[in-house]
Amino acid sequence: MTLLIGGTVETAAPKTSGSQRLGGLDVLRGAAVGAVLLGHSWPGLFQGAGIVGVIVFFVLSGYLITGVLVRDIERHRRIRYGRFYAHRAFRLLPALIAFLGVYAIVELTADVLGDRSKGIIGYTLLAGFGYLKDLPLPFDVSMAIGPLWTLAVEEQFYLIWPALLVLALRKNRQRRLIAWSAAVVVSLMTASVLAMLILAPHLHSLVYALPTTWGLGLIIGSALRLFRLRMFGWFSGRGTRRASLVGAVSVLATLMFFPKANESPAFFFVGGPLAMVAAAVLVALASSRTPPIPSWTRPLQLMGMVSYAAYLWNYPVILWLNDGSTADLPPLVAVSAILLTLLLAVISWHTVERLGRLGRERFDRYCGS
Repeated sequence: MTLLIGGTVETAAPKTSGSQRLGGLDVLRGAAVGAVLLGHSWPGLFQGAGIVGVIVFFVLSGYLITGVLVRDIERHRRIRYGRFYAHRAFRLLPALIAFLGVYAIVELTADVLGDRSKGIIGYTLLAGFGYLKDLPLPFDVSMAIGPLWTLAVEEQFYLIWPALLVLALRKNRQRRLIAWSAAVVVSLMTASVLAMLILAPHLHSLVYALPTTWGLGLIIGSALRLFRLRMFGWFSGRGTRRASLVGAVSVLATLMFFPKANESPAFFFVGGPLAMVAAAVLVALASSRTPPIPSWTRPLQLMGMVSYAAYLWNYPVILWLNDGSTADLPPLVAVSAILLTLLLAVISWHTVERLGRLGRERFDRYCGS
């Protein structure tokens, strides 16, 4: 079966096991979550590290999820929405339920962050389970789920994207889909930033988390997947690959020190798009045919495998260890928080997330039968 992708004919790949992973993408995930850990631990020094890591995740997510949808269309001439959203639930919910459950128990019993006294635990669980953290809410929620805004952006994107994608592929309008989607997102981001600057400069945190502010990263990742045959060709030469790798890493490393990245319009309009392009280059390099991954990247690869749970747990762990403060951590506390975060992530990977993987396999066998 073939499908017209980006003006070229792409042959549907044979079915492979869902457990197969690209080591290069896990290395990229590990580096991204490492940047988030640095940004959470020393926000005064690594002021742009957290959002740089998040942007990498957005681009990578757009690339991978669009790939899942395209393969479904190639094999079945349609998107199996039930299977797609069931797989998302099996992947995301077990770790999220465990995280929010522990948060509720800790705050109900010890009230470390004062959330029980404020009466916001229920609202926090609603915002967390409902993927609402990126939207202005009429109630307060805990700082502990602050990073969940990124998961909300992704899940809201994937409520809309599959239907738009299948329509564009049927009519061979992929370029229009990407162009119009990018134009709409950038226009809405521009409007929200201008409204903030004119009407309420102190509300930069709300604009920062809006789905339109960083949605361009998901669209760029999706475009990379749709036109990957052409784009991968840009990095076919060894010299080109090396220069692209050094350039992309240098851009992202520099942006990690961007001052006040979470409230700077300059980062929204310049730094963010630069980071998205650099992340797309790294995704292309990691996804295209490459030599074996160097052994020294193994720690990053392992971090990449547990990056989802590490991302969930790091911020509340820091808050619990630092008396609810988001200031730079003392070195010993910071190292302890990172190690505890990784330990919890490994436990999550081998327990609740493993149950999710088993549940997904049984779901697929049941649907197949």
